[in-house]
Amino acid sequence: MLIQALCSYADQLAERAGGQKIPDGWSEQKISFEVLLTPEGKIGDILDIRNVVETPQKKGKTKITYSPRTCLLPLRTQVNGICSNTIEHRSWYLFGLNLDQGELTPCDKTNRAKKSHDAFVAHNREFFQDLDSEICRAFYAFLQNWDPESETENPHLKKCGALYKNNYFCFGLQSDPNVRLENDPAFREKYDRIFREKQIVEKAAQAESSTSSQCAVLGDVLPVARIHDKIKLPGGDCFMVCMKESAFCSYGKTQSYNSNISEKAMKKYTSALNYLTGDKRHHKIIDEMCLVYFAMKPDDAGECDLFSFLLGDPTARNEAELDDIFRQAVFGRAPDLSALHADADATFYVAGLSPNRSRICQKFLYRDKYGTFIANLVQHQKDLACNPARMRQVSFDDIRKQLVSPVATNPKVPSPLMASIMYAAFHGSAYPTDLLATVIRRVKTDSDNENNHFIKLNDVRTGIIKACLNRKARLAHQEEEITMSLNKENQNPAYLCGRLFAVYEMIQQSAADGNLNRTIKDAYFSSACGIPRRILPQLDKLSKNHLRKIGAGNKGREVYFEKLIGEIMDKLDGSFPATLSLEEQGCFIVGYQQQITDFYQKKAESKSAE
Repeated sequence: MLIQALCSYADQLAERAGGQKIPDGWSEQKISFEVLLTPEGKIGDILDIRNVVETPQKKGKTKITYSPRTCLLPLRTQVNGICSNTIEHRSWYLFGLNLDQGELTPCDKTNRAKKSHDAFVAHNREFFQDLDSEICRAFYAFLQNWDPESETENPHLKKCGALYKNNYFCFGLQSDPNVRLENDPAFREKYDRIFREKQIVEKAAQAESSTSSQCAVLGDVLPVARIHDKIKLPGGDCFMVCMKESAFCSYGKTQSYNSNISEKAMKKYTSALNYLTGDKRHHKIIDEMCLVYFAMKPDDAGECDLFSFLLGDPTARNEAELDDIFRQAVFGRAPDLSALHADADATFYVAGLSPNRSRICQKFLYRDKYGTFIANLVQHQKDLACNPARMRQVSFDDIRKQLVSPVATNPKVPSPLMASIMYAAFHGSAYPTDLLATVIRRVKTDSDNENNHFIKLNDVRTGIIKACLNRKARLAHQEEEITMSLNKENQNPAYLCGRLFAVYEMIQQSAADGNLNRTIKDAYFSSACGIPRRILPQLDKLSKNHLRKIGAGNKGREVYFEKLIGEIMDKLDGSFPATLSLEEQGCFIVGYQQQITDFYQKKAESKSAE
């Protein structure tokens, strides 16, 4: 289904380009720097040619970001290891230097930089030796004279700083930066001629050995692709379709002949997927997963920008517009899609991909109308909102961070769990039980420290628990018990026990004027969350001593706490539950957090009134 959708999307991209397509033998590359050569082949300067993107922010401010420029360069080979390409854009091939701890060096453990540069120089010397244009002569002189070992302190390369490592380069003339090597007529004529000759030889060889069959995607009888082009993922280049081991072969077919995907379909889906993974507005990285999304229309910028924002990307639109979208989402109102240049009826796809050695592992693929996706994500944000005083969007990355210990040596969430969370958010279905169990376990086992008092329990963890409980009740056609802020009318025993624990903690802190190294939260929270009947009576006795101390200095404060305890005890009928189930433990935690938040909000309001 994904490959078929990508082939259709490739047709949409071709339509957007007015029927024009990338010429055979060429590919789009993201280029950040232009190396300007002197006639002698020396580096005269290196220009930063990235596009400057200005995004309006609040209070008239502007946020400036930089994005690489898309350039058409000779197609790079799709082989593992060292390869020889006409021209190049990767720094270690061009200059034979690695960036190691801020220093340029030709040395590395595998000698990769030297081997890559030697292969690049040998291939391109032969290609450029008979080309006589000014830029080609300068580039040939560069190949002849460049010595990596003597250029480790080159001021122009050092000027690139940390950007040297993961950004790509092209070549131009210092006398005229608009004269670019890849656009030189003499170069293009020779390159295109050699590529066409190579294609004729390859097609002839393929015709002798290949098998034609009905394409599983396009439906026509076409030559089947033996090897598929690689997909560029953040974790490395991988194959979408790859059958190497004999266990995957059947009916006497070998390699990718088993897939019955034609060469034509293969070129379509690989080019479309590489476009998506190379464009920031069409993908987002969450842990080790690459989330790819697109609308089946020629121009899907409006749909993808809004979707990126709802996934937690604040750069997708200007900040004022995003604030309005988020506040609408929190109160359950879907944004006006037409005003945001998005089509609610467009077919929208979301795929979760992750590299698995040299192959792509497809975690999920969702397809629905765009308006349905947005409505479900709006409900997702509404379910997660839990503090009206601190309204902020909760991204999938925020959720992921709350499911692992802050001191974990391997802070990774199992990919099936993250996939299930996304499935619930995109489809409006119940969150996985493992999500509730994991976050409650983290609340009970993690501890705050001097620098961060919001590790154990914070708005995101409370929001996750609230979302799990409310969504389960809503889908079962029951009343949602958990509100966004403290609900004094909630009669749930577990919720009331959580509120009561918060009152006992506040009494202890008030009696000690906040000068405590360890509170009852540190000592009893986990136990009280599971077996309140055993713990809360002990805390009730302890609170009486603290109340006497408070009353000695502030009788009104003592009366306030006694009255609050009495109100909660009356709703509990004077008895505590013996044990709490997983969902009830969630209610306990939310009740505690909302009561504590209410205390501090009232304290802040009284200070501001003074």
